[in-house]
Amino acid sequence: MDQRTHIPADSIVFGYGPMLPLVAVGIGAWVLPLGWGMLAVRLAIIWGALILSFIGGVRRGFGFATPRASTVIEIVAAVGYVTIAGLALVVPFVSTSLALLAAGYALAALLDRRAALAGNAPAHFARLRPPQLLLGCAGLAGCWAWVMTG
Repeated sequence: MDQRTHIPADSIVFGYGPMLPLVAVGIGAWVLPLGWGMLAVRLAIIWGALILSFIGGVRRGFGFATPRASTVIEIVAAVGYVTIAGLALVVPFVSTSLALLAAGYALAALLDRRAALAGNAPAHFARLRPPQLLLGCAGLAGCWAWVMTG
């Protein structure tokens, strides 16, 4: 198998695993009693921000470990992801927090794929990141839709 397209097992586990709580809360917000639904949404914001910040760290870490990677691109991506995550934790409206995180996940799906194709992220990110991060984005969007209907 081509090493550029092979996704290592640990990347599958540690890539999709953290998305599962976001999907669970996206569903939970709709099926749990009202008070529990809001708790689920608030936990989604915290978890979503933690994971987006971690993804920023992964991008920067790749730059440290790979001299051919563009340092400027890695720093901008890392700072951008962490900034979006941080803003999501401090804005006063839950709907805004969820929208920021969903946008951050969608942006990371696009940018990490492009970075992988350019050699600025692990090559397997080109296949891993779009479905992985769009899954998390779907969970966040489910939470946002629930908040907006409430």
